[in-house]
Amino acid sequence: MTPSSPSLRRLLFSGRHPLATHHHLRCRHSLSAPAAGAYAATPAPSRDRAARLAAAVHGAAAAKNFAHAIRLTKSLVQASSSSPGRSPASTAPTSAGAAFAALASTSTSPAPALGVLVIALCQMRLLDEALSVFCRLRTLPELPACNAILDGLVKARRFGCAWELFDEMLSRGMVLSVVTYNTLINVCRHQGDVMKAQEVWDQMVGRQIDPNVVTYTTMICALCEEGCIGDAERVFGAMKEAGMQPNLYTYNVLMSSHCQRRDVNSAFVLYQELLKSGLVPNAVIFTTLIDGLCKVKRFGEAKEMFLDMPRFGVAPTVPVFNSLMDGAFKSGNAREALAVYQEMTRHGLCPDEFTCSIVVRGLCDGGQIQVAARFLEGVRQSGANLNAGAYNALIDEYCKNGNLEEALATCTRMTEDGIEPNVVSYTSLIDGYSEVGNTQMAMAIYTEMVAKGIQPNVVTYTALIRGHAKNGGLDAAFRLHKEMIEKGVSPNAITVSVLVDGMCRENRVQDAVRFVMEYSGMEYNDPHSFFSNSSAEEDHLIPNGVIHMTLIYGLYIDSQHYEAGKLFSYMRKSGMVPDSFTYTLLIRGQCMLGYVLNAMTLYADMMKIGVKPTRRKVVCPEIWSWVPLNDTRTVVS
Repeated sequence: MTPSSPSLRRLLFSGRHPLATHHHLRCRHSLSAPAAGAYAATPAPSRDRAARLAAAVHGAAAAKNFAHAIRLTKSLVQASSSSPGRSPASTAPTSAGAAFAALASTSTSPAPALGVLVIALCQMRLLDEALSVFCRLRTLPELPACNAILDGLVKARRFGCAWELFDEMLSRGMVLSVVTYNTLINVCRHQGDVMKAQEVWDQMVGRQIDPNVVTYTTMICALCEEGCIGDAERVFGAMKEAGMQPNLYTYNVLMSSHCQRRDVNSAFVLYQELLKSGLVPNAVIFTTLIDGLCKVKRFGEAKEMFLDMPRFGVAPTVPVFNSLMDGAFKSGNAREALAVYQEMTRHGLCPDEFTCSIVVRGLCDGGQIQVAARFLEGVRQSGANLNAGAYNALIDEYCKNGNLEEALATCTRMTEDGIEPNVVSYTSLIDGYSEVGNTQMAMAIYTEMVAKGIQPNVVTYTALIRGHAKNGGLDAAFRLHKEMIEKGVSPNAITVSVLVDGMCRENRVQDAVRFVMEYSGMEYNDPHSFFSNSSAEEDHLIPNGVIHMTLIYGLYIDSQHYEAGKLFSYMRKSGMVPDSFTYTLLIRGQCMLGYVLNAMTLYADMMKIGVKPTRRKVVCPEIWSWVPLNDTRTVVS
């Protein structure tokens, strides 16, 4: 084995158990398209021209001039689809059949030309037609045609058939190429199966086929997508040790993965290496770095990177401007963000749907809801692209401000513009009406949402549960809790917190303790066993600060100061950080009991971890002030 072909098992996966081999679907003869029967019945528009083109294809294929043969074959297919008054999509099966007939009837050995036909149809993105031709062949075509079918199956996400074709290629003794294995590693990447990708790699190396730049890059991409950035870096190192020059795509995959982990410094190390290797960064590289810098609020550096683009002859793109605008808004500089928007229009670039969402959301987050509304209206009238995200940002802000009438009006305009409200739109409205205690309207919106076939998610259910629990409808809240579980929607820690808060509001603190214990998989005997065991390392209590702080508040108002203190101790040992309100409750409770030294210890702990004390009158905060309802980490517009 050559030094450039390391076993990936030794490189990365030593000690891990390999997966079982892929299953065989036995769909070789089920690949044919429904139009196969139309071949013989469809006449060619010009038999003489088709015959001349077919003869030329045979000649080019025999001379091994496959690039020319593919071009001629595409002309043959297009000539066969020139039926007046019919769309190309409707004539594709017939034209493929006519091309097949022309090639099959003009040579006694048509197999090479028919293999070229398969490649041409794949390149024309006529996969079903290519499969129809492929399945009519008596034997497997040459390797390039099989590789073309494999690639087409991957792009169509028909992975089972791709594996089955690979099995048949092996069983027929076909000598495979690195292109074949690259395609299969790409299948593994799409399936999220890094271990199977390793098996394919090792099989390729075992057959004395050296990986190339595409092989390494595809494996790096697969590892990055699965979060294995360390393994990806090792493959990247092995690639360079094998004497292969990474390309821009290779660098961008790693840089993007680092930026997603907010490790922009590592991305910049790769960027400097890219420049030293002689590669010229393109718009994608700049977009990755600028977006990464903006995500960590290093807007000044992002703008410097933007200004550096002309030095490499790279024109700014809409995604670059989008990243800069988003970064400026998140840095609290709305004026700069709007200046970036104006500069984008001066470059003659049309805002895309994400541009409008970024601007509307940024303005709303900055409290400029009226400006956001005027901007959205101007974009509507200009006919620019819009998506649900821009409307959802405005709807959500109206709901937070209690302006439910305008929120509904915005939802109506959204529908009039041909954009259907989605789960985020409905969830914002449901939360808005729940907040003002109008659970009847919230349930009506929920009913309409379900009637339209939009499935509620955990945030939707939690908003409904919160509305009922907060307004005395705890039984209804638990019915919704049961319904969401029955529909396969798993409650999260915030859902549990809302129910715990509802029980504490009704002075059902022991019920709240029992609920948390049962939800955490603990056996409930009595509250004293719960608090006496809460310090054990093997405890199964849900490690969420909101739940614990809610329970502490309930215990405090129920005058169970000792139990509240025990639960607080568990929080601190588990690494959770209480807020100033929780500290204030406990300090007050200790003072009421006369334990001044304990109160001073709590105050010192609060200062040590950086929780600032409040000098204002303390009132019970809403649970949802701790965790935003439409947090972008939970819901995607």
